[in-house]
Amino acid sequence: MQPILFELGPITIQTVSLFHTGGILIGIWWLYKQAKKNRVDPQKIMDLSVVVVLWAIIGARVLSILFDGSLQWYLENPMTILMLWNGGFTFYGGFLFGLGAGIWYVRKHNLDLWKISDMAAPGLALGIAFGRLGCFFSGDSYGKPAEVAWSVTFTDPMSMAPTGIPLHPTQIYSSLVLLLVFGLLLLWRKRQKFNGELFLAFVMLYALVRSFVEIFRNDPRGVYLDGLISTSQIISLLVVIPALWLFLKKLRKYKRLKLDTSR
Repeated sequence: MQPILFELGPITIQTVSLFHTGGILIGIWWLYKQAKKNRVDPQKIMDLSVVVVLWAIIGARVLSILFDGSLQWYLENPMTILMLWNGGFTFYGGFLFGLGAGIWYVRKHNLDLWKISDMAAPGLALGIAFGRLGCFFSGDSYGKPAEVAWSVTFTDPMSMAPTGIPLHPTQIYSSLVLLLVFGLLLLWRKRQKFNGELFLAFVMLYALVRSFVEIFRNDPRGVYLDGLISTSQIISLLVVIPALWLFLKKLRKYKRLKLDTSR
């Protein structure tokens, strides 16, 4: 693997940063494309993207510091909190902070929240899948020791993963299942019944596949009950419950309206 893409004097470009940036750009590109297709002001979508990305970075950093098991180290070395290029991000932190910022912006500018959420959902899955490849190159989010034919062994001393040990390629697992989610959402979109359906489906599917991949991960990320459950699995549960409730509520409303119009 190649954690460092290249060095130019004092500037070090990490491979993970390139892929994470690419993932963000993929998500923005997808949303911009859908905005034009659905006749939503593209400029507002670009402004929305900037707001969401900035707050997502803040949220991903904050939750990583608080729950990934390195809080004491950050307290002893506070300046490292600002060293974003060294990694240390949590998806759910970015998702929750970005979602909150997005809701604020959409309501402020009188946009259709559920419509835009649906437009963004497949792009989110695709962007995250691409970004996870960067974790593979850096050794971040590494897996447990494995005796399987597809295990990977990191050898670069700069890798965040332990070297010389065959591990589950959990980063690749994440990318593959998220590509599957992307494909499912594209198929789901053809049969979509109500606004918000696609986004809520993404939230539930992501929580499911993230909890599955967590079983094979071994990096410091906050675990409880003697390693039985991780921080991300707890958050997945807390996220999927309201998403499922909203999904069922909107589905019942759709069925009632359909029944009323058919009479």
